[in-house]
Amino acid sequence: MRPRERPSGEPAGSDPGAGPGGDAGQHGPVPVAVTLWHSVQRVMRSFDALLTEEGGSWQVWHILLALHQGTPATQRELAGAVGIREATLTHHLRGMEDRGLVLRTREESNRRVQRIEVTEAGEVLYRRLKSAAIAFDRTLRDAIGGDDADVDAFSGTLCRLADSVPDGGRGPVPEGWPGNRRV
Repeated sequence: MRPRERPSGEPAGSDPGAGPGGDAGQHGPVPVAVTLWHSVQRVMRSFDALLTEEGGSWQVWHILLALHQGTPATQRELAGAVGIREATLTHHLRGMEDRGLVLRTREESNRRVQRIEVTEAGEVLYRRLKSAAIAFDRTLRDAIGGDDADVDAFSGTLCRLADSVPDGGRGPVPEGWPGNRRV
């Protein structure tokens, strides 16, 4: 299926609400943010389904990847590296600890600080998820165009989009913007 074509083979803009990249009839073209959001949702659902088949999830993979890279030493640093709140990370770590994937220990000098280490079972799962992630990345690269120049151009476009929004998408969502619950 080509990007601007519906599964039926009709051009994406052939009816109202046609979808990503298409025309929404009398309302004009579909906003870029809507197309981007729908694409990200589809890709991430597919990626998560693949990781689930391997015994993990997108969240577990992201946490194991950050731990494997050795950057975060504490639970707070890990939350920052993964880009989620500490409370959300605690939920995921509890489930991973219950499965024997990680071990959390408290620092003797400061009992509020928790250190996380990957267990042998976590390392085994990490290797399976890494293989699945590499295969999934190849699929995405092939869809982009397969050669490094196409992937670099696509990545550059995504970076420009991220940089064009307030705080480059790194900070809290400003009041009044979609996704801010305090609207």
